[in-house]
Amino acid sequence: MKIFFSKYFKNQLKKLKKKFPNIKEDLLKNLKEINLSKEIHIGRSIYKVRIKSSDQNKGKSGGFRSYVYLYQNKNLLVPLCIYHKSQRVSITENELKYYFDKTIEPIREITAIFP
Repeated sequence: MKIFFSKYFKNQLKKLKKKFPNIKEDLLKNLKEINLSKEIHIGRSIYKVRIKSSDQNKGKSGGFRSYVYLYQNKNLLVPLCIYHKSQRVSITENELKYYFDKTIEPIREITAIFP
């Protein structure tokens, strides 16, 4: 399975990298080894993923949360958003829809060019 990082998602990572320098490595490691059957299925091929932060010794429960979209037609795993658990507990359904729309837009453009 391939992983697609949108420009919008990369901007989220950039902000978190200031406080958590190893976030990219933590995220990549987790997404490469992901087993979606063990993650929380939100609906519409969206999953909530817990990610351990190697910058802290709190395990997954005190680490990052990311929502990812499984785009099955193209065999892509697309991270929608990421945040640290200490910054917020969860996101609302409207926020998730906003992240989905902002992230999926570039994929739709690419698939229109390369069907």
